[in-house]
Amino acid sequence: DYTGLASNEYGWFKVTNGKVDFDYTGLAANENGWFKVTNGKVDFNYTGLASNEYGWFMVVGGKVDFGYTGLAANEYGWWYIRHGKVVFDFTGWTKVGSGRYYVHNGCVNR
Repeated sequence: DYTGLASNEYGWFKVTNGKVDFDYTGLAANENGWFKVTNGKVDFNYTGLASNEYGWFMVVGGKVDFGYTGLAANEYGWWYIRHGKVVFDFTGWTKVGSGRYYVHNGCVNR
C-alpha cells in the first residue's frame, strides 16, 4: 500500500498503492526533496519549470531548487521565481545579472 518515491537498480519511480505509476507526470516528494517525474520515473536530466497542486517550481537536475531566485522560462513566458517557486502575485522590477525586468503577476512584461 506504499505511495511515494522508491528506487531500485533501474532508477527512482513514483509508486502508488504499491505499484509503479507509469501514467504519473509531475512533481513527487520523498525525504530527499521534490522531484520531476515523467511517465513514472524521476527525470534527473530535467531542468525547467514543473507544477503540482502547490504551484509552479524551478527544477534543476530533476530536483526542485528551493534556493533558486531569478527568472525562468517555459512555453507561457518568463517567470519570476523566489525560493524555487513562481510568485504569481509579484508585480514590480527585478534585477537579474546586469538586466532589469518589469514583472506583472509573476510574468516578465515584454
